[in-house]
Amino acid sequence: MTLTRQQSQTIVRTMAQVMNDLDRSWLELKGKCSDADFAEYGRKVSAALENLSCEVLVPIFQEHPELEPLADEELANLGQDQ
Repeated sequence: MTLTRQQSQTIVRTMAQVMNDLDRSWLELKGKCSDADFAEYGRKVSAALENLSCEVLVPIFQEHPELEPLADEELANLGQDQ
C-alpha cells in the first residue's frame, strides 16, 4: 500500500474509532447474554482487531512510523470519552 501521509493519518484515525467501537460493543454485552455467547463474540472481536492491526495499521506504520503515536493518542482520547 502506498498512501500519502494525509491518507494514512485519516485511516489511522478511522481505525482507532472502529477498534474502539468493536471493543466497546463486546464489553457492553457482559451480563446481557450467555457466558458462551459473550466469550464467542469476544474471540471474534479479538480476531477482527488483530486483523485490522496487522493488515491495515502495521503497513501504514512501516511507511509512516511517525503516525504510530497518533494511533495511541486517538485510542486514549476515545477511552476518555466513555
